[in-house]
Amino acid sequence: MSKTKEVEFNGTWFYEGTTEPLAELLLKLKDNKTRIIVDYGDVSTGQSWNETYDVSGYIGRTTGKHMPILVHNTRSLGGGIILTHCVLSVKTSKGKNVLYTHNNNYKKL
Repeated sequence: MSKTKEVEFNGTWFYEGTTEPLAELLLKLKDNKTRIIVDYGDVSTGQSWNETYDVSGYIGRTTGKHMPILVHNTRSLGGGIILTHCVLSVKTSKGKNVLYTHNNNYKKL
């Protein structure tokens, strides 16, 4: 099993292959405390994994390496690490406004 590499961007670590616009958006959403829904999938084909669990919440950060996590509410202290290299889209929970869609033309970190 190979180890996934991470890269640092503005003090936060992301999985290698994360697009710069997504990294910037996640940091803004963390600061703005916006509740989101993440759609994971294969970024090379655009095929969604159709995940239904652990895909909505607020952005937080882990201690130590400061990786983005998805937490249930703004008072939560723990959550799952966001697979930033597998994100197809990010929407707001309220209104389902699309904030990000993966595009192979984006500059990758």
